[in-house]
Amino acid sequence: MTNTGIVILTALGCFILLASIWLSFWKVNHSPYYYFDAQDYVKFENITGKPLPVSAEKGTFEPLLKHYLDVAKVLITLAAASITFGGNNSAAPGIFVAKLILSFSILFGVTFCALVLYRYDEYTQDLRALSRFWYCTVEGLAFSSLAAFVIGYVVWACGLGPK
Repeated sequence: MTNTGIVILTALGCFILLASIWLSFWKVNHSPYYYFDAQDYVKFENITGKPLPVSAEKGTFEPLLKHYLDVAKVLITLAAASITFGGNNSAAPGIFVAKLILSFSILFGVTFCALVLYRYDEYTQDLRALSRFWYCTVEGLAFSSLAAFVIGYVVWACGLGPK
């Protein structure tokens, strides 16, 4: 198979991964919109009176946002470093495919960072900005980035085996 064919199949597989994760979030989450900040949920949605942590009354998403972005930065940095410094084994199909998958991990991770920041900024202006679609998209990108990262390294490890 040519490199073009490998690229197309790998890209298709990565987008199927994203679509599968997105659909799984869509299937289990049915609320029309979601809150980033716990304090907003306490104020507007907790009509059932279910027990929430005391911190929920004043909890915001901002500290968690920093943690999510830091994890994404580490993942993106490791994937980029692996692609760059992982040797030039483009002739080995396993290594080539692994680098492609890691590239998609970076793509999904950067897109996650951009969209979570964008949606949180929109949320500060409109509490209903995080719709079901956007929630599934942001979560799907985050977990697709992580899954592609893990799959990329598994493929890489398998590509290093005996020939």
